[in-house]
Amino acid sequence: MWLGMHRLWWLSACLLVACLPDHAVQGRAYEVRVPKSYDGTTPLPLVIMAHGYGATGQLQDSFFPVSNQVDAKQFLYALPNGTVDRFGKRFWNATEACCNSGRLAVDDVGFFRALVDDVKQRYPVKEGHIFLVGHSNGAFMSLRLACEASELFAGVVAVAGSTFEDPLRCGVGQPVPILLVHGDKDTSVPIEGRPGVFPGAKETGARFARRNGCTGTWRDGERLDLLGGADPESQQSLIDGCSSPGSVELWTHEGTGHLPLYDTRWTSKIIDWLEERAR
Repeated sequence: MWLGMHRLWWLSACLLVACLPDHAVQGRAYEVRVPKSYDGTTPLPLVIMAHGYGATGQLQDSFFPVSNQVDAKQFLYALPNGTVDRFGKRFWNATEACCNSGRLAVDDVGFFRALVDDVKQRYPVKEGHIFLVGHSNGAFMSLRLACEASELFAGVVAVAGSTFEDPLRCGVGQPVPILLVHGDKDTSVPIEGRPGVFPGAKETGARFARRNGCTGTWRDGERLDLLGGADPESQQSLIDGCSSPGSVELWTHEGTGHLPLYDTRWTSKIIDWLEERAR
C-alpha cells in the first residue's frame, strides 16, 4: 500500500514539472545525479533516462530506479524532460507512432545532442561511455537516437518501445549495442508490434542487428531473474554474428505488461551490460 501511495504522490507532484531541477537546456529543466564520493574531476560514464509519455525524468526513475546504482557503479545520471503537449503531458518527438500527437515542431534529436554538450560543460564525461535508458515513448526516442546520433551514444536500453515503421528511416551509422526489454503481456506497445504502425521487438532487434553488421539470427540465451518470484521470469534472446560493439539482445519478461517494476537486480544488470559494450 505504501509503495502504491508513494508512486501516486510522485505522479501528482512531478507530472508536469521537473522535481528539484539542477540545470536547463533549450528551456527544459534537467537533473544530474552524481556519486556521493565524486571528486568532480574524474571522467565518469553518463547515463541518460528518457522518460515515458506523460512522465518526467524523476518520475521515471521512481519506477526504474537507476539512481540506486550511481554510487555503486560510479556514473553521472541525467534526467531530462520532454515537451508539454496540448494535453499537458510531456512527450518526446520520436516516431510517427509515438508520441507527438499534436505534430509539434520539436527537434528532440537536437535536444539530446544539446543535453550531452551541456552536461559535458558541467562535468567531465568519459568518452565512449554515454548511454541511454528509455521507457515507452522514451524507448522509441532512444532507438531514434541510435539511428540518428549513433556516433554519440555507445549503448541503448529500450523498455517497451519500438522503432520507425519504415526501415529506411534508420539509415547507416556507427554500430550501437541495443538491449530491448519487453513484457509479453504489454497491451500498450505489444511485443509483436502493430502492423502498419511499428514493428515488433524481434523485428526491431533484427533491423538494428543488420545495421550493426551482425550476420546471425535470434537464439535463446539464459533465463534471467529480474522481477522477483521463485523462478527466473525473463528469457534472454541474442542475435549471433555481431562484432563488438554492435550486439543486440531482447529480454522478454513473461507475464508482464507495459510498466515492469524494477529493483537493483535489473538496474545493476543493465548498467553492467552497457559498460561492457562501451567504445
